[in-house]
Amino acid sequence: MEMISPDPQGTHPIEVVIRMTGSSRRKIIFYCRKGIVSPVERDEDEGWRFDEDSVIRLRHIEALRQRHRMNWAAIQTIIGLLDEVESLRAELRWRR
Repeated sequence: MEMISPDPQGTHPIEVVIRMTGSSRRKIIFYCRKGIVSPVERDEDEGWRFDEDSVIRLRHIEALRQRHRMNWAAIQTIIGLLDEVESLRAELRWRR
């Protein structure tokens, strides 16, 4: 599978994100419905578009799912903890 690097300045349609992450359309939609990842744009004609942060998050999710064989509950817990760590880092940077 060809892994395409995200463009930090742009957004990508879901078809490109599928190739970038190795995830399926069904899984990406599932993750969006669960609030784990969100499209930055939703256009009726062009569909969903995702930014670099979303692509990186989807790659993490797929790594947890495929390489580490984690189930949905474990993935959800780990992603939540990663979000909390990032939030604490941002707060620490702000306080310095």
